[in-house]
Amino acid sequence: MAQITRQQLKSYLWESANILRGKIDSGDFKHYILGLLFYKRLSDVFDEEFKKLKEQVGEELALDSSLYADVFFIPAGCHWNDILSTSTNIGAKINDVFAEVTRANSPRLDGILDKIDFNDKDKLSDAAMSDLVNHFNIHKLSNEFITGDMLGDAYEYLIAQFADDAGKKGGEFYTPHQIVELLVEILKPQEGQSIYDPACGSGGILVTAAQYIKKQGQDAQKVFLYGQESVYATFILAKMNVPSPFVACLKSLSFYRYL
Repeated sequence: MAQITRQQLKSYLWESANILRGKIDSGDFKHYILGLLFYKRLSDVFDEEFKKLKEQVGEELALDSSLYADVFFIPAGCHWNDILSTSTNIGAKINDVFAEVTRANSPRLDGILDKIDFNDKDKLSDAAMSDLVNHFNIHKLSNEFITGDMLGDAYEYLIAQFADDAGKKGGEFYTPHQIVELLVEILKPQEGQSIYDPACGSGGILVTAAQYIKKQGQDAQKVFLYGQESVYATFILAKMNVPSPFVACLKSLSFYRYL
């Protein structure tokens, strides 16, 4: 399997929205699609790391969660294939898996995956959930197939598309990227600095600031990014959108959650 290009990834992700179109309100797309995308990425990266550790220390030791400091640990029964093999009550299975993965990685995942309800059958039937899960199964999202900031770009792309779909409501969670780039160019952030966005929405300014620092040849892991967001659903988007190698913490107005 070859690496995915940026355009292929964007088309692939946007097709997931087409699966839900007409079934639920477009304003709700982002929660389900970005939640599954985030989890699929975690699961694929874990499987990639588990394979390496298994070759080095054997299968039994490779199941020790303490060896996964740099990636999120996926407990037994909570892998992507466990969801893929579920044919009924798929939403309930996803909720259970997300809750267990959150517990296994607390506090780093607190308030992200476990706040998305996939088990509302008035919105999402088993048939719709099956189509969505099978669509996300087409590509591997591990580091072998996703390079650089490609997944962050894909998040930004999807969030922009969801904002367009949501019309004027999109401004509650998304600032057009041209404006974000202009603000960051004016700010000229440097490594070692702290950057604070008091109304961070989905975190676009924080992501772009970190990318700017990296493009200047500086260490983006030495910048402290702080975001504050009062709308909890939007705060979840920010937590998923801000790439963990760049971030020190992300603070919510109401909940003071940290990455």
